[in-house]
Amino acid sequence: MELRLDDITVVYRRRGVETRAVWGVSLRARRGETLALVGESGSGKTTMAKVAAGLQKATTGAVSWQGPATGPAGQRVQMVFQHPVQSLNPLWRVDRSVREPLRRAGVPQREATRRVTEMTGRVGLDPALLDRYPGELSGGQAQRVAIARALVGGPEIVILDEPTASLDQTVRARILALLADLQSSTGAGYLLISHDISTVRRLATRIAVMYRGRIVETGPASMILDAPRHPYTSALIAAVPVADPRVPWEGRRARAAPESPCPAGGQCEEHGQGLHAVGTDHLVACTSATIH
Repeated sequence: MELRLDDITVVYRRRGVETRAVWGVSLRARRGETLALVGESGSGKTTMAKVAAGLQKATTGAVSWQGPATGPAGQRVQMVFQHPVQSLNPLWRVDRSVREPLRRAGVPQREATRRVTEMTGRVGLDPALLDRYPGELSGGQAQRVAIARALVGGPEIVILDEPTASLDQTVRARILALLADLQSSTGAGYLLISHDISTVRRLATRIAVMYRGRIVETGPASMILDAPRHPYTSALIAAVPVADPRVPWEGRRARAAPESPCPAGGQCEEHGQGLHAVGTDHLVACTSATIH
């Protein structure tokens, strides 16, 4: 099963002024793997996440599915938001929040109770927390509730919008390990929205890099992280501090620089709009066609 976003453009209009947030972006999110969409704030990645989740209508382009569904159509896409406590209804107990997707799907109450109990256990929540309100939870507990709510209905794709950004380092590591385990056991696909390269390195199967509303590089995670071709991708990776203090940071930055003036190979004037193959499943945009 594959979620397909084809040639998506999103234009916001306010007081007669148009702002183009996304320019002709195409993505594929597949069951069992993690596509990480990375870039700085304002690059368009959150807009793409909203389009994929059905929370934002594309100005042009299409969202579709390919392949046989494994679960109810209404449960195909779920989302885990950046701020876990804010994403939960403050007037609902945890049990009701996790149960809500099943109620909307028409799952009988006894079966829903079984699924809620099973899923909350799988995300490591104490059963006693089911009777609490979001305001009584820690950030890590609230994010576990949000993950349980997203996965309880058996979705094809789960959109993770900066899922650990508001958590401290210790809790972040636990949540990332939990997400990896749940993907292995459920087969769900993840569309991970993040600017945190360390998180991307931990979870991603494939990476798409966004800059100013366009994809500038995409490919297998190991290839993008270890051998980036576009200068913007190189800059993102170089901006991550090195964990080992014995490794010179500036040295790593230099090694990340592209070897060719044109990331797509040859000369920039030879290339037009779009992505160009530079390796197996590795595509990169010509600098002159993407930097405006």
